[in-house]
Amino acid sequence: MPMQKKIQAELKRILPMLIRFREELHEHPELGWQEIETTRRIREKLETAAVSHIFSPLDTGLLVTFEKQAGKPFLLLRADIDALPIPDKKRVSYHSRNEGVCHACGHDFHTTIMLGVALLIQKLGGDIPINTKILFQPAEEPIPSGAKSLIETDVLQNVSSAFGLHLEPRLPLGTISLTPGWVNMQSIRIDMEFSGRGGHSARPFAGTDLIWIATRFISDAYQSVQRQTDGLKQPAVLTFTEITAGEGYNILPEKLQLTGTLRVTSAEIRKEIFEILQKLAQNLENETDSEIKIQSQIGAPPVINDPVLIQKVKAEGLKQFWHPIQIVEDFRSPGGDDFGYYAEKVPSAMIRFGIQTRNFQHGLHTPLFDAPPEVINLAVSFFMNVLRNWG
Repeated sequence: MPMQKKIQAELKRILPMLIRFREELHEHPELGWQEIETTRRIREKLETAAVSHIFSPLDTGLLVTFEKQAGKPFLLLRADIDALPIPDKKRVSYHSRNEGVCHACGHDFHTTIMLGVALLIQKLGGDIPINTKILFQPAEEPIPSGAKSLIETDVLQNVSSAFGLHLEPRLPLGTISLTPGWVNMQSIRIDMEFSGRGGHSARPFAGTDLIWIATRFISDAYQSVQRQTDGLKQPAVLTFTEITAGEGYNILPEKLQLTGTLRVTSAEIRKEIFEILQKLAQNLENETDSEIKIQSQIGAPPVINDPVLIQKVKAEGLKQFWHPIQIVEDFRSPGGDDFGYYAEKVPSAMIRFGIQTRNFQHGLHTPLFDAPPEVINLAVSFFMNVLRNWG
């Protein structure tokens, strides 16, 4: 039987199990660094299929290796396995049982897809001659995240290229994004503390009105970043998301906390914007007799898709692909992803799979996010076709 037919037949056989496995993961989501049950479920499926080379580089997550040719380099396929601190508001049979936690970013699908690839490699044996590592990575969402810790355990040893995947609700089901260059921005958390003299709300002139100062800072920062940086050459997104202050409706607070995120595609634009923010803060301090401190937590690097790798996928990975698909060659996201750490070390590509249908319209990181199960079949088929054609 031709290799293509073998893949299709075996995937058809295990697809109902994969769909149910994804639903089980969705019912039992776990936050980053806490994916104990998720890891157990993945390992159980692998061991049941007699997959033998399973490693635990960290307390959660797994690395699976298939070495078909001794001494040859590996392709790494990475899936993230953690969920988000978001309530699940969907009315489905596989609704999250972990209150306040939900797979609202599709990591349950990512995990299931790479599990499917691992099971097919195991079943088809020598028909997939390329050396492959499949990484089920914990803690993609938090800062610090899991990718950097895993790289420190040498998961990239003898890896020539790495692939990640992400579901994309802004693209129709059946669409695959193969975009060279940056595809995810770097996410930087910004924490600011405003300090001043408290007082009575009836006499703001006798104290320091930190809420007024903070709103001025936000307005000035939005305008300055937009006006003083070249968004065409160096895309950037600055958003403030939380203000915490005050103990009563008639009290001027002495402290105010302002939180936000900055998204950039390079270290140069990050430095430039922080210089703008520091200057704005200093000007407000001088003008209002307040004190403003700015701290940051720098997240994963931007994800840069290697152009040569993307071209190779287009030229070789899609040969005789049996699914009707639409390729998008210029699709990018301001969201962050710690797959950027792998892309810093080896040629890498983040592949996006569209999931938008009439019944699936909700965005990532929202309580109603969900995806059609058909994407499991498409994505597993895609990666298996890449592996069978990789030279």
